[in-house]
Amino acid sequence: MLTFSRIDQLKAEFKGATILTAESEGYEASLKRWSETAEKRAGAVVQVTTPEEVATAIKFARKHHIEQVIRGSGHGTNGASSTKGGMVIDLSKMNRVTVDPENMTIAAEGGCLWKDVDEAAGDYGLAAVGGTVNHTGIGGLTLGGGYGTLHGLVIDNLLKVKMVTADSEIITASPEERPDLFRALRGAGANFGAVVEFTYRAHPQREPVWAGLAAFPLDKLPTIVKFANDFALAGNPDASFNFGFTMPPHAPGPMLVTLGFYNGLGIDGKKIFAPLFAAGPAFHNLGPMPYCKVNALLDESAGHGGRKVIGGAACGIPFEPQFYEEIKQDLLSFIEEVPSAKESLLVFELVHHGKLQEVDASATAFANRGPYYNAVCMTKWNDPKDDAKCRSFTFRLKERISEHLIKTAAVKPESVGKYLNYNDLTDGRSDQMFGSHDEKLVTLKLKYDPDQRVRQMG
Repeated sequence: MLTFSRIDQLKAEFKGATILTAESEGYEASLKRWSETAEKRAGAVVQVTTPEEVATAIKFARKHHIEQVIRGSGHGTNGASSTKGGMVIDLSKMNRVTVDPENMTIAAEGGCLWKDVDEAAGDYGLAAVGGTVNHTGIGGLTLGGGYGTLHGLVIDNLLKVKMVTADSEIITASPEERPDLFRALRGAGANFGAVVEFTYRAHPQREPVWAGLAAFPLDKLPTIVKFANDFALAGNPDASFNFGFTMPPHAPGPMLVTLGFYNGLGIDGKKIFAPLFAAGPAFHNLGPMPYCKVNALLDESAGHGGRKVIGGAACGIPFEPQFYEEIKQDLLSFIEEVPSAKESLLVFELVHHGKLQEVDASATAFANRGPYYNAVCMTKWNDPKDDAKCRSFTFRLKERISEHLIKTAAVKPESVGKYLNYNDLTDGRSDQMFGSHDEKLVTLKLKYDPDQRVRQMG
């Protein structure tokens, strides 16, 4: 815990960084997180602007035995970016993006949001592989694997990182420099230090693309499930499709919601998603749009505020209508029991997994390479008294979906069938998230962080 005298010492160490404490203007705002369940009252928030300042903060925390956490965007629900009484090293002011169109690279500082990257790359007719909610930070999503809509995983398009280790050393990790660490960073999260800059491979991006949301009455589920099966079997690498259940903003009640994306001409996009139009959506905004707007389509549904928890699982084809009807009823029954959870979201994400499976499983620490898709339940509620109930429901639901995958699809031996970034609800066993990679990761953790100082980046 940071004492008053330690805070005075901390302030003396810095000249450029802003240090916020309980009496500072801006302190309360600095504690805000995407989910209220992840908020804690820090002893000090150090808003750094350079790698050197990050190193100074880490060194100070280590010397004085102060708990430290790294805040990227604060988008997780497990509290990894917050500390009670300790030090938050806040990267949010490190948000510069540098696009190199000649070498087709994008360098982004660790405090960037995907919106920053999408818009900077778009100015050059380029795109990085990024998340599907653009107010998510790049750090946590990248280091956990990172699913987007095109070109495979984010980590498969990551060229190098600059980071500060647990012993305050500023280093680079890439295929040429510290390849063992670079392998671990791609999929095992921020367990080895604070990443202060990511360099991504850029891709030419045509404009506009064809995408949008569509909402349907719940009784259209059999039609949407049939379309999902047909879409998955078609295996179009330029298209993705999400479907699930939520209460969209301004809707009177829960609905079946879809998100379609096609990286091509509108005439072809309309053909691919024609069955959705035939099903008679109550609302849709499917049509041409800039690529950078695609990652904003879910921003309102996945907005800041409220209490949240995320649970993820994998799902595979064939999607069975009866099973998804049962899952829908589970969610609706829970919302009846906890009315403030009406904005909860359950989504099945059909992102083409061809590129993902082209990369050898041993090349990274990512343990979810397989011919299946992600499911994510974001339970959202308001009253702290419902915390345990909502966490329990989310865990049960994601476990039920996982069990169904084992029955209906082949899970590869080297894969765990779980996506790290969607699994805040675990029993703490690393082998359940990293599978066959676990032993190497433990050895590397002892090399780079023997005192277990580094936690996940949030």
